[in-house]
Amino acid sequence: MSKQEDKMPKRTRAFKDPSKNLNAYWQAASSQEMMNGISEVFKSLEQNIEQNRIIFKDLIPVNAIYDPMIDRIISSSIDASNILYQQMQSIDLKNLYLSPALEEANAVNLSIGRFIGEINGIQKELIKQIQPELNMWDEQLRSIERIMGEFPRLDLALISHLAEISKLSVLSQTTLSRFPWENFGNVLDLQTPFRMVLQDNFLDFAQSYSKLFDFWEKQPLLLLSLPPILSRYPAIEFFNGADIIDAITVRDQEDLELHKEEQRNKKYKREETEDRLEVLLIRLDPEFVVPLRGARQSIDSKNPDHVRHFATSLRELFTHVLHTLATDEKVMAWSTSSEHYHNGKPTRRVRLLYICQNLNQEPFSAFLEKDIDAGLAFLKLFQGGTHKIAPRYTDSQLRIMLIRMEYLLTFILETWSLDK
Repeated sequence: MSKQEDKMPKRTRAFKDPSKNLNAYWQAASSQEMMNGISEVFKSLEQNIEQNRIIFKDLIPVNAIYDPMIDRIISSSIDASNILYQQMQSIDLKNLYLSPALEEANAVNLSIGRFIGEINGIQKELIKQIQPELNMWDEQLRSIERIMGEFPRLDLALISHLAEISKLSVLSQTTLSRFPWENFGNVLDLQTPFRMVLQDNFLDFAQSYSKLFDFWEKQPLLLLSLPPILSRYPAIEFFNGADIIDAITVRDQEDLELHKEEQRNKKYKREETEDRLEVLLIRLDPEFVVPLRGARQSIDSKNPDHVRHFATSLRELFTHVLHTLATDEKVMAWSTSSEHYHNGKPTRRVRLLYICQNLNQEPFSAFLEKDIDAGLAFLKLFQGGTHKIAPRYTDSQLRIMLIRMEYLLTFILETWSLDK
């Protein structure tokens, strides 16, 4: 059994093995199990939306001052609920492609669904315990307090936040269900060893994603202790990672409605991250904007070597950022453990631990490490492929990779900025 197959849960391996004589009922039951995270999120979100309607109908004073933030809080949950409903309606259990990555994505959505379902029951306790961190939720909470005239309803702000996270997480799960795991990267005719390395990296990434949300589900105060801008990044990163696989893999059918929704999210994400990343880079070192803009411009370049320039610019930028945030001197003063050094130099892992030290959440640091491993593995694919005379990467694939790396850089910089 290969290393990759050994990582698969037994039921997933059995489903993948064409020699198994599985009956239709078992296949449908297994497929249902692999996608029940979406229905769990939808059910919990719908229940909370209905409860919130009652709250706003019964408790908001007639003469309450209008606040657009309240509209945003309510509409984000409803918007996410509508998207989840569309995804549930479009799922064809007979045509799903089961995989270990899909199972991890499903586990995340089960955690999110249970988290949403528990919010109302623990809301008062959360308020009591999270008082020191409430300043991070100030904008949302102040709006709710102005309208309702009572203690801040942290649950309303949190449900809105989780709704945005769940929307991306569900789209990631649906994307992963659309193509066979063994077809991974077949658009690029990847050699088996390199394809398996990419699969292993992505599966490690998916498992760290699942462990992080399991950790937060069991200790919700730790999710609330993070700034909202930071706690939503894991779902964005996983969405971007699934997006790259989708871009380099041929699937048997195209879900047009899902594709349209993904494109809307990509456009929103692209506009959102461009300006923010430049601000963060300039704050660190104005020179760092140069390779970023070089990578962006190389996509539209007619230079036959433009793909290599694209990948090289992004890799150099990533290295510069990581080594500036966690210099050798800073890391050596922070840790003397031999496992954190290789040939006398800090490893990438200890640099990330240093950057994440203020979080004090090991699963979060582990997720960031696996996120970077997966991102750089794909970047190596783009960089290595440029040695061919006629690289077959499309502009669309390059743009998806650019979004992936831009968000990864923003994620690292936002993490480092915590408490700065």
